[in-house]
Amino acid sequence: MEWLLNIPVTKMTETVLVTEENQNGIDKQPLRIKIQIYMIAAISNAANFIARTFTGLYAVFIESSTTALSLITSLRNLVEQAFQSTLGRISDRIGRKIMMFIGLLISGISIALFPFIKNQWVLVIGVVVLSVGFASFFPSFNALQGDLTNKKNRAGLIGFITIIGAIATTVALLIVGFVGDTGDSERIEFIIILEITAGLFIVAGIISILLVEPQTKKLKKRSVFTFKPIKENPTFRKFVIVNSIMNFFMALGWPLFPIVRGEFASNLENTWIWAIFSICQIIMLIVTRPIINKIGRKWLLFIGRVGLFFVPVNLAIAIIWVPTWWFMSLSSIISGLCNAFYFVGQNSYILDCAPEAEKGTYTGIHNLFIGVVTFIASLIMGIIADHVRIMNDEWLTIYVLLWIIAGGRLIASMGYLFINEPKTTEKVEELPLMIPSTK
Repeated sequence: MEWLLNIPVTKMTETVLVTEENQNGIDKQPLRIKIQIYMIAAISNAANFIARTFTGLYAVFIESSTTALSLITSLRNLVEQAFQSTLGRISDRIGRKIMMFIGLLISGISIALFPFIKNQWVLVIGVVVLSVGFASFFPSFNALQGDLTNKKNRAGLIGFITIIGAIATTVALLIVGFVGDTGDSERIEFIIILEITAGLFIVAGIISILLVEPQTKKLKKRSVFTFKPIKENPTFRKFVIVNSIMNFFMALGWPLFPIVRGEFASNLENTWIWAIFSICQIIMLIVTRPIINKIGRKWLLFIGRVGLFFVPVNLAIAIIWVPTWWFMSLSSIISGLCNAFYFVGQNSYILDCAPEAEKGTYTGIHNLFIGVVTFIASLIMGIIADHVRIMNDEWLTIYVLLWIIAGGRLIASMGYLFINEPKTTEKVEELPLMIPSTK
């Protein structure tokens, strides 16, 4: 009971001391914090997912070239990931909620303007602005999850938040799909879908600015960007290399996937495809939640990526033999089950490697590397698809490229078997976290 003597009480709030023994995840945090975190996770995840899905489909609708599609995906990932290294470090200094609010506001305003863009190159610029918003939000929210957990319960919390996000995404996809289908033209459908998405971003931003942040150690000095964590932490370095190679082969397919799905599925059918993806995520995380903290991070990553070679295989078969939405949804089942493990493993791995005061920094550095390799891969594939023709047949060319991508994904996923469990270079004992309450 001695810890009660350490609780400073003010007129506005009281502060609860959380130690290693009683820090059992967000379940032990004040009700207001739990509600805010879960709502932000749910709404922002749904908004980001719909925005990413329908940006590509909208680009296909306005008849963008494959090169423009590749720039949309490659620049999006480059900006999202590269900016996170700086913006994540800012959140380590000034706190999480301000950066989260700014990012969500930028995302909401930019996506609201998309339906009025008819030029493919203007859309590319719009996607860059949207990506800046995501880069402001994501490292701060990811680091916030690290603020509320320790290594023993981190994967469980991230898994539960992923479940909430997947449920919200499923519901939101079905809503925008059916509401959008009421439009009397495909253009009206896109206006409805994208404006609803903009509203979700704004709502999440309002909730984030009301967040009561946990009190954690913050960076006290302003410093320039550095690759020091890569140099000094060999475990983190190996993970970044392996994950970058895998993401290179992942990104090769990104300019091609919207072309196939946009050709053989309507907007409503695409919402069904991605709703199935989210439902499979939910099922996997619910089933494995009791044991997910006990599964090694490297196995979460391997299981989460090894099955994704099936996605380009599925779409390749759809082009030639089964050009229907329900057949393409088979890849959503596999990728949903796999991604449930991968994102929990990736986020947990980064946070486990990071010292207490640099969780946002580590997240940003990792994502900088991912952004660069996915930019290169997506751009390469866009140029190839625009300028290379096998027997002068566009669909045969895409078919062959999808099989090449599948092989690359399968081989690259084996790299996770050679990484180690995460280790931090922090030598000092972690201070207990101070979690504000608003009782």
